[in-house]
Amino acid sequence: MNLRLLLLSGCFTAGSHAFQAPRPTTYFFSRTQLNAAPAKKVHVLPTENEVTQAVHQIVESCAQQAISKRGHFALAIPGGSVLKVLSSLDPSDDWVSKTTLCFVNHKCVDITDESSAIEAQARAKFLNRWGLTDIISLNGSSDGQKEADDYESKMKAISESKLPRDGDGFPVFDLSLIGVGDDGHIGSLYPHRDEIDIVDGPWVTAAFQKDPPSISLTLPVMQRGQTTVISAAGQSVKYPNGKAGAMRLAIADETVTPKDFPASALRECAIWILDEANASEMELEMSTVEKAVADS
Repeated sequence: MNLRLLLLSGCFTAGSHAFQAPRPTTYFFSRTQLNAAPAKKVHVLPTENEVTQAVHQIVESCAQQAISKRGHFALAIPGGSVLKVLSSLDPSDDWVSKTTLCFVNHKCVDITDESSAIEAQARAKFLNRWGLTDIISLNGSSDGQKEADDYESKMKAISESKLPRDGDGFPVFDLSLIGVGDDGHIGSLYPHRDEIDIVDGPWVTAAFQKDPPSISLTLPVMQRGQTTVISAAGQSVKYPNGKAGAMRLAIADETVTPKDFPASALRECAIWILDEANASEMELEMSTVEKAVADS
């Protein structure tokens, strides 16, 4: 398949799920984009440490640019390896006090539970040390649909001076850091699930792939970030090339669709920053931290 554009039309109706039956909601959408050609903003750096450096510098650069432009910085983060990357960042100036933080995705659990709550983990690893207090939190219940609805309401209550909207009324984060799973999921948008089909619908959706459920920013929100960064670095005995297979499918494979591999929907939106191991299934030139930051 060598498609530049995948057109979908109709409506999606959220029905019952294995773990919880949400309130029926109907979302209307018209299209989603599939870019079959390889992503353009891909940077391969020699080491995991350099990938971390690049992400740190992009966070600080995006914060400074946003604050210089309108006096505030809107940041969205996921859990997983991104928390490890941010845990070693020491903010170089006072941008933290002018930052609003939202979560790309989050389990519907007690937000103080460090074993499963992204917010609790982020607070312990870096947010408390940074002194960041303007955090948009979940309620902490296990009701996925209510948590998603309430989280969207909280986001919509943020002034446009803090969280800008585009012409379609969707939020535009100054910086979104997105994680990619081995199966291609982004946030809590998993392959072959209805949630990935939401294109002109809500900002936030409930995701029932696992128990407890999660909330997730929807694809149109992820695609609209002023700057979106996906990084993959590090390896282990079990995974000597890290997420090399997933990165190839997300960045360059011409046969996958966003339904098959959701991360492929961000090809044209994201800056991809990989170490050598995680880029090993593609033939890509080496880059530098400076070039990666300049792309933001």
